[in-house]
Amino acid sequence: MTRTRAGRLRMLAQLAALAENDARLRLGRANAELHRREAQQLQLADYAREYAERWVQAGRQGIDGHTLGRLAAFRASLDATLEVQREAVTQAREGSVQAVERWRAARNRQRAFDELTARALRGEESVAQRREQQRIDDIGAAGQRNGSPEQA
Repeated sequence: MTRTRAGRLRMLAQLAALAENDARLRLGRANAELHRREAQQLQLADYAREYAERWVQAGRQGIDGHTLGRLAAFRASLDATLEVQREAVTQAREGSVQAVERWRAARNRQRAFDELTARALRGEESVAQRREQQRIDDIGAAGQRNGSPEQA
């Protein structure tokens, strides 16, 4: 078990670093999912545009009622699919925003623990330096009391 405050804080800083790394990985996955959903939406929108153009061309050439009904039903299905995809993109975007917030919070915790650890280390080093200086001063004072050649 770590005895010093800096040692305990160092352990907490390492845990915070692991949490930040995990949050960063989750953010990457959320962004990848968002990009995948957006790409699917673009492909679907392009297909819907192409389909609408073909429908208009077919209508200009004349089309029977049965075929027109099938085309209209497919168009309605395509529009519904596009709406579902828009909703999926919206949800993926919200997930990405939340992942950014979680990552920032984890990064801020890590930075705070790193700073606390650094302060504690500086404090412990300062205490150690003062003790060493006191020890040196005590040795010097003891030498003077015992009649060392340093007396003038």
